[in-house]
Amino acid sequence: KYDEVWKLVAYKDKKIRLAIPEMLSELARLKSHNVNVEEFPFILLSGERRSYNANQIYRDPAWRKVDAEGALRIHPEDARHLNVDAGGQLKCISAHGEIQVAIELDDGMRRGVVSLPHGYGMRFQNGEPIGPQLNLLISAEHCDPLSKTP
Repeated sequence: KYDEVWKLVAYKDKKIRLAIPEMLSELARLKSHNVNVEEFPFILLSGERRSYNANQIYRDPAWRKVDAEGALRIHPEDARHLNVDAGGQLKCISAHGEIQVAIELDDGMRRGVVSLPHGYGMRFQNGEPIGPQLNLLISAEHCDPLSKTP
């Protein structure tokens, strides 16, 4: 049924080449990249897709029945180290800015990694922003070289 897909594989042996030279050079660069873990001890995954963040540009935020504040997801052990509980607030600081965020404990998060959703922080009907304004944390100057995402 899907035999035509093999026409997209340009190699006669029909094997897919995963060793992409550009990606390998970027991986090597990452290994040598110095990160100041004292100043920035967490990796922020910005732009997480959640069940209530689609079409945020024109919708009333009251339709969000879950995660109304777009909480920062953090592993419980990391939260304990920071002396913060679920529902508490933290300041999320990057090299480009800072925002105040609500906290959600999530034992599915990897230690040292935190996550914020995209599509929050809009000013509905000229009101105050609701949820994290991710654009205040990121910069077009600090993007992934292959995907071009911040």
